[in-house]
Amino acid sequence: MTKEILYQKQIENNMAENRGRPSEQVERLDKWTIDSTDYTGARSIIKFDRLKSSNGPYSIESTPAKGFRQPKFKPEKGKAYGKQPVVLVFKTSNRSNAKTKIKIFRNENIDYILTTDKLVGIPSTAEILDIGVGKSFINQYKQKYSLA
Repeated sequence: MTKEILYQKQIENNMAENRGRPSEQVERLDKWTIDSTDYTGARSIIKFDRLKSSNGPYSIESTPAKGFRQPKFKPEKGKAYGKQPVVLVFKTSNRSNAKTKIKIFRNENIDYILTTDKLVGIPSTAEILDIGVGKSFINQYKQKYSLA
């Protein structure tokens, strides 16, 4: 026999024997969830569904540990955004004929303004209409609410 015939028979034998690692029949899931709990007791449930989202989870539910409390937010008074003013538009009361006014805070943080109970120059019955950070809001709100 020639070398070509021997080589061809060797290839046929290898194909018949199926040498190498056997192929695995892997079952692909379309829906599954991962439920995990970390060392603090916080629990996470991650839900996957290939029909809803092919790139990742479609829902993540997290439950904090028992007894966990979110720290309260405490805005600091007098910490402004550089030289940007905070512009506040409000009505003096909830009545339809209440006067609309504008107040500009030059050295206050917007978080502080929104969370405090009382503000200087604004009555306690006031209704806030708009608030923004920046000089451009002054002219914008004056035109929108036709203020002087």
